[in-house]
Amino acid sequence: MNAPRRLPVVVTRRFERALEAILDHYECLQHLHPDAGSLALRLIDLVERDLPRILATHPGIGRPAQLCLTGSTAERNWLLRLAPLSSRRRLQAREWLLGEFWILYYRTASAVYLASVRHEREADYH
Repeated sequence: MNAPRRLPVVVTRRFERALEAILDHYECLQHLHPDAGSLALRLIDLVERDLPRILATHPGIGRPAQLCLTGSTAERNWLLRLAPLSSRRRLQAREWLLGEFWILYYRTASAVYLASVRHEREADYH
């Protein structure tokens, strides 16, 4: 039996910025909630160890992402730039709840692109 095909998982700069924002947020909360650091460490562990491994072999996990143009100007501009790419490359926007965090990613036939991350209680992706 053949092993499942493993797609490369590409971390975008947008994903890195969203991850940094979440980590900064938890760092600011540590003086109020000493356990906030453990959530940040859990997120780092998920992103470094579990996320690439799982998405490489199961890129269809999660659900189709519900993206809308009601966010910020930067969000609208990002989605408008993404539209032609999605039709040309057949990008599939998907989101997956991993622990307490929603992971936004795009799947193509040849790769998985990590696009953003947010806490499950946040309304929009960064």
